[in-house]
Amino acid sequence: MLREEINSLKKANLELGEILKEVIKQTMSNQELCTQMAKSITEHQKLYNRLDEENEILKSYFYNRINNLPYEIFDPRCRHKYDMPKLMTEEETIDEIVLNRKSISRFGDGEFSVMFGKSHWRFQRDDAKLAERLREVVTSRDENILIGLNDFYGDLSHKTEREASGARSYITPQIRAEHMQLLDTERIYAQACISRGGTKEKIRNQKRIWDNKECVFIEGDKTRMGVGNDLFDNAKSIQRILCPSESAFDNYDTILKEALKLPLNKTILIALGPTASVLAYDLAKAGYHAIDIGHVDLSYEWFLRTGSSESAAVNYKYNNEYPEGYIVEDIHDEKYQSEIIADLSKI
Repeated sequence: MLREEINSLKKANLELGEILKEVIKQTMSNQELCTQMAKSITEHQKLYNRLDEENEILKSYFYNRINNLPYEIFDPRCRHKYDMPKLMTEEETIDEIVLNRKSISRFGDGEFSVMFGKSHWRFQRDDAKLAERLREVVTSRDENILIGLNDFYGDLSHKTEREASGARSYITPQIRAEHMQLLDTERIYAQACISRGGTKEKIRNQKRIWDNKECVFIEGDKTRMGVGNDLFDNAKSIQRILCPSESAFDNYDTILKEALKLPLNKTILIALGPTASVLAYDLAKAGYHAIDIGHVDLSYEWFLRTGSSESAAVNYKYNNEYPEGYIVEDIHDEKYQSEIIADLSKI
């Protein structure tokens, strides 16, 4: 009997997925679609309630899907109840960076977890000062500094099923409420996901950011952006400031002081976990073009290995999204060594 119930639940899930696609395409004034959707949700809930405690994974999956459904369809008539941030597209975000020389600080689950005192990343422990600075940045209003958010607050039809399931699992009512304490539903935010490739088109768009630019990478000493691949082959030049791979904010003042020695004409690309969000902001305030670029290089490495955005092992680069990715092989690369202008990783 339990197997039949699970199969029925899976079938209902597929039906709901198809209905969602139609709902998103059309207005919510279509009463027939609304009725279909309500019926499907009701069936989900009935079947969900019949699953016993031995099926916690299945129960969690469908609980998250049902719970997040109102935000995914976003009925305009319920906007007062289901407000969420407005986001630019990835292309619009990169246009702002390239054409208008905007800097960007990005905020994802890692940054929000630090701000609410529950960091779950190995590379950054909880830090009250970092949390305070991140809150300052995410609520800032400098017209030259974009604040980037992940696109998981509403419609998830643009994501793979695996990505959408992960987003639903993360953005619980409690997490959503925490985010909305700091966000403004009347503001237009940038896309944080400009750091993620996964397709040739997205990668081509990313490369516009550093095209023919004199770049300085401020990165962890095991990040090694561009090493072993051609992602930055269109940059005019590359220099590097190396920082600790974990809890870099412990040495923030030293890192900022070193960065402020750079000429203002440099394009600064920062891959340093949550510290990057603060550093990009402070450097932009000082007149630099500073980009919190995140996993742009790792994402490219994954694409080269899988042809998609799925994570994969990259043995010679710190990879927090892969099992034991903090274990990194040594490299011997003369070009990489020649690009290092400061090594703050051992301080």
